[in-house]
Amino acid sequence: MSETDHEVLERNRAAWNAGRYDAWVAALGPPEAEARVLAADPAFKVRRLLPHMGDVTGKRVCNVQGSHARVAVALALLGAQATVIDFAEENRRYGLELAAAARVSIDYRLSDAMKAGALGLAPFDFVVMELGILHYHQDVTAFFRVIVGLLAPGGRMILNEFHPANMKLRRQATADYFNSEPLVGDVPNPTGGPEKLGQCTLRLWTLGEVVTAAIDAGLVVEKLIELPDWDDPKFPGMFTLVATKPV
Repeated sequence: MSETDHEVLERNRAAWNAGRYDAWVAALGPPEAEARVLAADPAFKVRRLLPHMGDVTGKRVCNVQGSHARVAVALALLGAQATVIDFAEENRRYGLELAAAARVSIDYRLSDAMKAGALGLAPFDFVVMELGILHYHQDVTAFFRVIVGLLAPGGRMILNEFHPANMKLRRQATADYFNSEPLVGDVPNPTGGPEKLGQCTLRLWTLGEVVTAAIDAGLVVEKLIELPDWDDPKFPGMFTLVATKPV
């Protein structure tokens, strides 16, 4: 029997709270140490996003599923008014300690991303997302509609995500690009170690499905940039989708 949306959410929430704070400390160092790294060069952390944003000083930016908040803290260091939406309390703990250590203020909202419209947030100039976002959603069109709701008219979404060809053909044993069945996978351990931190229900989307969903949700696609894999630059590793909300 397939899982309900609520069951998927609760499975994923439990996995992302299973030792996650300690895992970030093990992988990145204590928040105070990582804050020093970000403060030394905040633009480096957001180097794949900034070319599509320009000067972020005073801009309202929302990092949806912002996890440990390194993106949000880097943007705050660059002068943005940064908000994070994420459903994992352990992520929030690390993110707020990171912001405090970096001596910046971020607004961290503990919420399922699909319920972001109920948070009463003012519209954003930018919604940004990085690496490991879409496969947690069973309905990616509905997710992009939430993003549209967060943006001000003329606001821009910038999604830097794992390339589906990499996720579906290289990282999965089935190697079936068009397989649309949900699967259960391990939550990434940021240390790279063998310890399991829980499992999530995932849905791997094709690139065509992602772009079509963004259009169907009401976004105007500006750019789709494919980027090479870290280990094999002849193979796609990431893509960046830039789209705007109509005025």
